[in-house]
Amino acid sequence: MKFLQPLFLPLFTAILSLTPFTSLQAETPDTPFTLNGRPVPHVVAQVNGTELNSDFLEQEMVAFKLMSIQQGREIKPESEDKIARKILQRKIEEELIYQKARLASVQVPDAIILKEIDKIEKQFPDPKLFDRALAMQRLTRGSLREKIERQLVAEKYLRQVIVPKIKKDQLDPKAHYQNNQSTFMKPKMYDVSHIFVGTIDTSSQGNVTDPAAKKKAQRILDGINKEAHDKITAIAGKLEKGESFIKLAKEFSEDESSKEEGGSLGVLLPETTIAAIAAEMTKLAMGETSGIIQSSYGYHIIRLNKIIASRMAPFEEVQPDILNLLMVRETQKLKEELLIRLKKNADIKIFI
Repeated sequence: MKFLQPLFLPLFTAILSLTPFTSLQAETPDTPFTLNGRPVPHVVAQVNGTELNSDFLEQEMVAFKLMSIQQGREIKPESEDKIARKILQRKIEEELIYQKARLASVQVPDAIILKEIDKIEKQFPDPKLFDRALAMQRLTRGSLREKIERQLVAEKYLRQVIVPKIKKDQLDPKAHYQNNQSTFMKPKMYDVSHIFVGTIDTSSQGNVTDPAAKKKAQRILDGINKEAHDKITAIAGKLEKGESFIKLAKEFSEDESSKEEGGSLGVLLPETTIAAIAAEMTKLAMGETSGIIQSSYGYHIIRLNKIIASRMAPFEEVQPDILNLLMVRETQKLKEELLIRLKKNADIKIFI
């Protein structure tokens, strides 16, 4: 059931990264686990008599810090308690669902668990790097396997108890389409080709400090850039005389990824295109060729092949996506209702 994946599948691939986080790597597994400088008890909660120890909480806190560093966010010590409590609440919910799954004798074949582990490991070029990433999150191959097994068992149980309750005939994708039309507007796009000649940034000369050497390097860079300018000017002259844009792109363009296609860049959106090109392509008429454009990469001459007008995506085109969205929402709603019932009848003790 593909629509369940965003709700229940683990984020291991995001967590197990190899970005060099020096401060976290400096910690060792023997370092006492603390929150805001205070030691954390070995047992952090009990759910219907089952103890939840601090190992999982430490793993999740390390993972959270790793992802925060990747995103350029700093986790302050005074925020650790709040983050840990949220993680613990999520773990309690997972434990409640897992316990219900076990009572229902839900099992997942080993082959499926191993396949999930293999998917993660294949994202690493070397098994040692995979093990290192696990260690950074205070995991072993065994504990990762257990984590995935519990996740998949809970996921399977939720499919069994929630999916049958979803009445597809009561979902109304047409109404969602009509009430959210701006969401389904396809923006205006531009089919563009270019001829490119690269330049070198003259402000970058590496570690050259000797004045004479620096001056010599500058002359070399200036000479290369002058050659580039002369080349693009000559191409512009050929275009003015009526020579084929496609032929000239194949012969002279330095963009190896597009030259064999006559310089085709495909369909572009202004907001995701080099600013200098975006500014020019929105001014051109269909079939028109620009003058010389300079960007941080070099010189370009572009041709606007076609304008694809903004339009509303037909309902038939987006209906499967809308239905998927509505099913995910309904699934989440039913899951939350289930958790409310489970918590109401559970014996939960929290020790942090």
